[in-house]
Amino acid sequence: MGKDSKRFLKGVASGYAYMITSLLVSLWLVPFTLKYLTKPEYAIFAIAGDLLTWLGLAGLGVSAVFNSRGAQLMGKRDIGELNIVASTTFFTQLASAIIIILAGIVVTLKPELLFSKEASAEHLQLVVAILVMSYTISFIFQPLNSMLIASKQIHIDNYLKFGLLAITTCLTVFFLIRGLKLLSLAISNFIGTIIISIITWIRVKRTLGYIKINPGLWRFDRFRFLVKNGIWFSIGGLAGIFIFRMDSFLIGQFISLTTVTSYVITIKLYQVADKFHQQFFNTTRPYFAQVYGKGDMTLLSKMHNLSFNLSFTAAFIMGVAVMMVNKWFIGIWVGHDFYLGNTANMLLCIIFILQASVLPNRIILATTFYKIEWHNITRVTEGAMKLLISVILIKNLEVNAVIVGSIIACVFFSSIALNYLAGRLLNEDFRKKLRLLTLTLLIVAAFYLTDEGMIRTSLYVIIVVFVAFVFAIRESQNLKLIYSKLSGFRKLNGSRSNL
Repeated sequence: MGKDSKRFLKGVASGYAYMITSLLVSLWLVPFTLKYLTKPEYAIFAIAGDLLTWLGLAGLGVSAVFNSRGAQLMGKRDIGELNIVASTTFFTQLASAIIIILAGIVVTLKPELLFSKEASAEHLQLVVAILVMSYTISFIFQPLNSMLIASKQIHIDNYLKFGLLAITTCLTVFFLIRGLKLLSLAISNFIGTIIISIITWIRVKRTLGYIKINPGLWRFDRFRFLVKNGIWFSIGGLAGIFIFRMDSFLIGQFISLTTVTSYVITIKLYQVADKFHQQFFNTTRPYFAQVYGKGDMTLLSKMHNLSFNLSFTAAFIMGVAVMMVNKWFIGIWVGHDFYLGNTANMLLCIIFILQASVLPNRIILATTFYKIEWHNITRVTEGAMKLLISVILIKNLEVNAVIVGSIIACVFFSSIALNYLAGRLLNEDFRKKLRLLTLTLLIVAAFYLTDEGMIRTSLYVIIVVFVAFVFAIRESQNLKLIYSKLSGFRKLNGSRSNL
């Protein structure tokens, strides 16, 4: 088995092992935590975790650029340039942390900027301060995690996540039992972040010793390149906040903190499914970057087509499966009072499929830096449209307005725009992929044309089987071709053929 294939399989296997473990821990920890916190208190922590990601914009996307540029240089084996870019990235990130600290002080002194007026919790300012410190430490060490990923050591990054999960879970339980309430979540996160950051530094020094982090290697022209491209990643990050991180804030401001908790519970299984989905496809990032660095556009096109079709099929199957069991799951997990209803559940399924299916487009555009400006402008526009539609509709549709706004914005600025850009890069007709996405309408039709029961469930199963069959027909030959051409997988293919 080749080195690349071993690392890929380790990355996928360890990623899914972490996802499963994290899921099991979360299934137990959330109801356990709700025994010690009120619904509004739990909502405060959920909103804080979402909105603190605003502070990451201070990095100007430099670390995100290094994710792709580092992998490209490793593919070319240009160690000298890699050292310069890595050093420039790390010390630029370190300087950006000053902005985060200053912004964190403001948020700590005025926590009402994040929460609605009904928010009240013991030691609220201290909780926010600790969360800001944890995020700052994690932010500084982002370039080190990028090095592990760029060098195809994604499995190492997953092992570190295992460690962080174990530490924060044990400490959270301990502090909750001791009566620290919200402080329990903040302190456990802070301690875990420090320990894992130290381990990350040691791991990078041992496995990537040829990469030198030295302030003397900082170069202004590399800094300019990183910021020039990174600013667009920051804009994309801003869009990501609007698209993925503003739901709890909007619901808390326009409806109630209690509804925020119900929304967080109802969407939980979709978030878990999204993590499983992203784990596999994010593992392909360094492979896309290195194939592009070698200039093999034919292989890049084959990889993208397979990745997109597989992404849609996996998201479709996972989304429908979650939708079918979500009500039952929530009833057993925390109680039916937390379930937002069948319509919200169906809408969450649709937006999950649409957003997850375009992940390969985001990956190929980010790793090649193709039309990076338009890539991120479309993302910002999507976030702005979602926010606008949600605010307009929220009085009539209440919590469903947030999901409807997400769907409308996603169709125009992710499903259409990102497929168009990826098609331009690969010189392909993007409309073929749009036709595939229209299969989501089958879910809506089955929901509104049937009553809840066996008929609707049977239709969902038939639809899922049909989508899986379409994928198998379209991609069987393509999968074999890519499998045989990718460096490192040839040996794996040859060893299996001899069995």
